[in-house]
Amino acid sequence: MQSPKISRTKADLPYRFKLSERELEVLTMIVEGRSNPEIGSALYLSTNTIKSHVNGILNKLGVNDRVQAAVFAVRNQLVH
Repeated sequence: MQSPKISRTKADLPYRFKLSERELEVLTMIVEGRSNPEIGSALYLSTNTIKSHVNGILNKLGVNDRVQAAVFAVRNQLVH
Protein backbone atom coordinates (compact mmCIF):
# COMPACT_ATOMS: atom_id res chain seq x y z
CA MET A 1 0.00 0.00 0.00
CA GLN A 2 1.38 3.35 -1.01
CA SER A 3 1.45 5.96 1.73
CA PRO A 4 -0.58 9.15 1.30
CA LYS A 5 1.37 12.08 -0.04
CA ILE A 6 1.00 15.71 0.89
CA SER A 7 -0.98 17.08 -2.03
CA ARG A 8 -0.96 20.76 -1.20
CA THR A 9 1.55 23.26 -0.05
CA LYS A 10 0.91 25.60 2.84
CA ALA A 11 0.15 28.41 0.38
CA ASP A 12 -2.57 26.34 -1.32
CA LEU A 13 -4.61 25.78 1.84
CA PRO A 14 -7.49 28.04 2.82
CA TYR A 15 -6.40 30.50 5.50
CA ARG A 16 -8.07 28.73 8.41
CA PHE A 17 -6.47 25.41 7.48
CA LYS A 18 -2.89 26.66 7.17
CA LEU A 19 -0.90 23.84 8.65
CA SER A 20 2.86 23.98 8.94
CA GLU A 21 4.91 21.60 6.83
CA ARG A 22 5.56 19.53 9.96
CA GLU A 23 1.85 19.43 10.79
CA LEU A 24 1.14 18.21 7.26
CA GLU A 25 3.75 15.47 7.73
CA VAL A 26 2.14 14.44 11.02
CA LEU A 27 -1.35 14.59 9.50
CA THR A 28 -0.22 12.33 6.66
CA MET A 29 1.02 9.79 9.19
CA ILE A 30 -2.23 10.05 11.17
CA VAL A 31 -4.11 9.20 7.96
CA GLU A 32 -1.80 6.19 7.57
CA GLY A 33 -2.96 5.06 11.02
CA ARG A 34 0.32 5.57 12.85
CA SER A 35 0.42 6.14 16.61
CA ASN A 36 2.16 9.09 18.27
CA PRO A 37 5.22 6.96 19.22
CA GLU A 38 5.44 5.65 15.64
CA ILE A 39 5.23 9.17 14.22
CA GLY A 40 7.80 10.41 16.70
CA SER A 41 10.19 7.64 15.80
CA ALA A 42 9.79 8.27 12.07
CA LEU A 43 10.38 12.02 12.45
CA TYR A 44 13.00 11.75 15.21
CA LEU A 45 10.81 13.74 17.61
CA SER A 46 9.56 13.03 21.12
CA THR A 47 6.07 11.75 21.73
CA ASN A 48 5.28 14.98 23.58
CA THR A 49 6.29 17.02 20.53
CA ILE A 50 4.02 14.88 18.36
CA LYS A 51 1.16 15.38 20.83
CA SER A 52 1.72 19.13 20.51
CA HIS A 53 1.58 18.92 16.72
CA VAL A 54 -1.57 16.77 16.87
CA ASN A 55 -3.25 19.31 19.15
CA GLY A 56 -2.33 22.10 16.74
CA ILE A 57 -3.77 20.11 13.84
CA LEU A 58 -7.01 19.42 15.70
CA ASN A 59 -7.38 23.10 16.62
CA LYS A 60 -6.64 24.40 13.11
CA LEU A 61 -9.01 21.93 11.47
CA GLY A 62 -11.73 22.40 14.09
CA VAL A 63 -12.08 18.70 14.84
CA ASN A 64 -12.15 16.77 18.10
CA ASP A 65 -9.98 13.72 17.50
CA ARG A 66 -7.50 11.98 15.22
CA VAL A 67 -10.15 10.06 13.31
CA GLN A 68 -12.02 13.26 12.48
CA ALA A 69 -8.72 14.87 11.42
CA ALA A 70 -7.94 11.94 9.12
CA VAL A 71 -11.42 11.99 7.56
CA PHE A 72 -11.23 15.77 7.14
CA ALA A 73 -7.79 15.52 5.51
CA VAL A 74 -8.93 12.93 2.99
CA ARG A 75 -12.25 14.63 2.18
CA ASN A 76 -10.56 18.00 1.70
CA GLN A 77 -7.63 16.52 -0.22
CA LEU A 78 -5.02 17.71 2.25
CA VAL A 79 -3.44 14.28 1.72
CA HIS A 80 -4.22 11.56 -0.80
